[in-house]
Amino acid sequence: MTKRIIPLLLALVIALGIGLAPMAQAETAITLDDVNRFLNESAKLGEGSKANPVAVIPINHIDGPQEEDLFYGFVTFKYVARNYIKYQISFISCTCRSADVNYWTTAYVDLTLPESGLLDDASIRTLSFGPDGTGKYAAGFWGDSNPIPSGQTFEMIDTQYVPYFVGKTYGQIKGLSTIADIDLNDYQAGEGRADYQIDTWTGATVSTNNILRMLQALMRHHGTDPFFANDDSLKAEAVVETAAQAPKAEEAAAPAASQDLLPLPAPVDTTKTYKPSKDEAEVPCTEGSFGPTCSAITNENLIEYLGRPDILYIDTRDFEDYLKKHFRNFEVVPFFALVFNAEAHTNPELPQLYGGTPTEPVPVYEESDQLLEVLFPKDKTLFIMCQSGGRVGMLMNILKARGWDMSKIYNVGGMAQYTAPEYKPYITDTAEFVLQGTYTIEGLTRIAP
Repeated sequence: MTKRIIPLLLALVIALGIGLAPMAQAETAITLDDVNRFLNESAKLGEGSKANPVAVIPINHIDGPQEEDLFYGFVTFKYVARNYIKYQISFISCTCRSADVNYWTTAYVDLTLPESGLLDDASIRTLSFGPDGTGKYAAGFWGDSNPIPSGQTFEMIDTQYVPYFVGKTYGQIKGLSTIADIDLNDYQAGEGRADYQIDTWTGATVSTNNILRMLQALMRHHGTDPFFANDDSLKAEAVVETAAQAPKAEEAAAPAASQDLLPLPAPVDTTKTYKPSKDEAEVPCTEGSFGPTCSAITNENLIEYLGRPDILYIDTRDFEDYLKKHFRNFEVVPFFALVFNAEAHTNPELPQLYGGTPTEPVPVYEESDQLLEVLFPKDKTLFIMCQSGGRVGMLMNILKARGWDMSKIYNVGGMAQYTAPEYKPYITDTAEFVLQGTYTIEGLTRIAP
């Protein structure tokens, strides 16, 4: 199903010639642990699967003048063997090159699991920018120029520099800032290395320094493996790092952002009344009254609920109307163009997901409900608007009919109602460009006819 949904969304973006606007979110503290947990859990990666765990890890990248930048590496492979772990890591070796040739370097690295259980004793078993440890797979890639600007070739680096690190422990390399800190006698130790000079590399390219930085970063990541759970030195480092990142006393006293959020009312205000039609008398609003008149969130109070991380904000107008005037950071999901047309289930030329009526929607595709959930996630609180609030009411009826929890879905009315001056900072009414949208759906299985 996912394989069909994703190409469809891509087809929509391409057909429209515009991306969906990002949802409005307040700034939240997202950690690398959060990112890595999402990457692995969302795709079902991990031990026992055919795609091993992945991770994003920080690397203290260093440039020519030896200034540091926080960069990131991508651990795209981790496999725990008997007494070592296999890794594949991609990183930027040199940021001085222009973007058109700033390729990522990929290293294949084996790091040991020492009997002591201490990370300092973990050593580099294999370091390669080509074959893996078996020699059967090309698991690495050299992303720098060959030769580098100073003339040294990758073959020289691979022969004279890379082997130095094989056999080195984390305790031996973690205190090195650059390769200029490497002891010459240590560098020349080993058969056939007596004539090698570390100065060949110290001023030649930043890539050699960043190989060192990559190995240090990967070793730190290696230390997060459960094998090192009893390494007290890592626990001490974690305490120091946590203390350094702890908020100041006055900051700690401040309530968390989530505690400051105004409690959400029920979507429908049952103390209100509305007229089912212009010729009928007013009646009390009930839980099924999805029109803007009965909404608990209107132009009188929406401003109190903008920019929240717990809400997904959606504009159901077409892009043409959206561009004329819209709330910033409302995601666009064109209702009539993509979600509903009364004749869609009988007319193969219409692309919408549902035909029939809003209260009795007829799925046009086998995947209609799955795609509807992609557009309007069931696990999110949704604030939905249009031009006047009418099509939002229709959408809410469709969502109810297809099994959505309506206690989390709000009709916040239409753009025409938000004219008060306090909303001006949140709205743009300067058309960036003119857009004529063509909507198509591909990759779904249409239900006959």
